[in-house]
Amino acid sequence: MITESRHKAAPTGIGNDFHRWASACLLPLIWVDSDNAAQCKRWSCLMSVFSLLLGVAVFPITSFGSEIVSIENDTLRVSINSQGAELWSIRHKESDTEYMWQGDPDYWVNRAPVMFPVNVRFRHNRFTYKGNSYEIPKMGMAVYSDFEVEKSRDGKSVVFLLRSNEETHKRYPFDFVFKVIYRLKGNRLTNEFAIENEGGETMYFATGGHPGFNCPFVDGRDRSDYQISFSRKLSVKRSKITDSLIQKAEVPFLNNEDSFTLDDSRIPNGGMFQKDMKARKISIGRTGEAPYLTLDLGDFPNVNLWSPPGMPFVCIEPMVSHHDLEDSPMDIEEKSYLISLESGTAKRYAFSVIVNHNGTL
Repeated sequence: MITESRHKAAPTGIGNDFHRWASACLLPLIWVDSDNAAQCKRWSCLMSVFSLLLGVAVFPITSFGSEIVSIENDTLRVSINSQGAELWSIRHKESDTEYMWQGDPDYWVNRAPVMFPVNVRFRHNRFTYKGNSYEIPKMGMAVYSDFEVEKSRDGKSVVFLLRSNEETHKRYPFDFVFKVIYRLKGNRLTNEFAIENEGGETMYFATGGHPGFNCPFVDGRDRSDYQISFSRKLSVKRSKITDSLIQKAEVPFLNNEDSFTLDDSRIPNGGMFQKDMKARKISIGRTGEAPYLTLDLGDFPNVNLWSPPGMPFVCIEPMVSHHDLEDSPMDIEEKSYLISLESGTAKRYAFSVIVNHNGTL
């Protein structure tokens, strides 16, 4: 079934993501939502003036402790922010076309958040474990964590590594190693998540990607000129989602269809979640023409699509789990949809972004 995600779009056209860590701002860990997205700009200006007074340089694309890491091959050039291991840019080297959404705070300040150890959110943003209560932000901890960087010698891949520590234990009691790996081969960027349980007890988690892509691409075109297409026809419903929680109610969505245009009246302000997605490849392109970008879900069984009416981007979000149900239990051990990982074991999941250079932008 397809379900509506946590995302909402304000009537004014300003995206309301419910959680926007200010990766576009200078200060790390500033909470930015649709009502104070402009605060991000004000902080950037204030910090720029402050930096001049101190005689130091501050760059608005990075936060303290983070760096922008690049990998490339003969076809693509890719950049990733070490804060959150967030995919920052995908450019085709021949055309210099930027495919990634660039985080305009007037719409949505993020670009491609990495979700761990929760997909979207837990009910009340809390869970319990062995009698203790933990508060965990939407999308989890990775989005505001600084990752260690291990770049390959050939410059075509990079590993971002996050280890559990005193700070992570305040929100998530398990001992883990979380790796986010980016690897280039031809026109394909593979994004792999590796989770290792270093503790003595079973750990429970969800993980997923949230990449946003530019759409429409060309000035003068609008959303009606573009479509999302699938590798097979689908007949699916979607569930209602309230306050980022999956509800029991369902409404019709696709009826033996393999595409829909971005001005389709069935697109909600929130997202469209598909559990056990049958179409394993999802593409974006001009209506009726070859797509310019395809996401291969790979090992990820579920996907969320988010492109609210009026927004100039499309998010395709591979997930191994999903947001809480409206009546999900608080005990993390009782959340049956989470992945359980035994002590001393590991799991790996990968999806790929394929750039079709001959696709019509």
